[in-house]
Amino acid sequence: MTIADNIRRIRRAAGMTQDEFGRLAGVSSMAVSQWENGRAIPRMGAVEKLSSALRIAKSEIIEDVVVPDSAIIAARDHDRFSSRSFSVKAASAAKVPLVGSTHAGKPHLPEDRDEFPEVLVPQFLLDRDPDSYALEVDGDCMDRICPPGMVAIVQPGIPAKSGDVVVATIDGADSIMRRMTVINGDLILSPESHNPEHVNLYITAQDDRQVKVEHVAYFQSRETL
Repeated sequence: MTIADNIRRIRRAAGMTQDEFGRLAGVSSMAVSQWENGRAIPRMGAVEKLSSALRIAKSEIIEDVVVPDSAIIAARDHDRFSSRSFSVKAASAAKVPLVGSTHAGKPHLPEDRDEFPEVLVPQFLLDRDPDSYALEVDGDCMDRICPPGMVAIVQPGIPAKSGDVVVATIDGADSIMRRMTVINGDLILSPESHNPEHVNLYITAQDDRQVKVEHVAYFQSRETL
């Protein structure tokens, strides 16, 4: 599917007019029309706004990845996007292991995951990456997009790209969740918090620290499904 196809289908599944969809993305209805006709593509800022409001990954807007209409409809029906989570009771469900916490906890190794409780998530996440797992978000370093106590679904099989939210482990220490930016090989891990005490973490390409990052695809409450 093209970006134009993705945007048209997502907007229609959400039951929104081009004007309503544009307000969600911070653009005009004309811009949405141009997106859907393939005459223009959305800027990343608009994609991030749509991703946050609709609770879908950016890749589902700008890449050949399909999110079920039922999940989009569920987002639409949950307080008209006023919440950071949404009910996906209409979507097919699957279980992933809740292996620990992020920001103040250390994820356990994959071979230990069967010892941990499971949480229900939309089936399409497991279809994309069977090794998906969950981490409970601890702390306010990303509370603009994910309040503490939420569950982050991590997909290690999906390559993390610049602009993604990631779970990062540095030199095997406790994990943190941040927005990742990569510039000329340098890594910037940025908080998205109402707390000004949280600052960017910079790791240069020449830094000898060992950094592991994994793609965060989805957020939900622990009892969403």
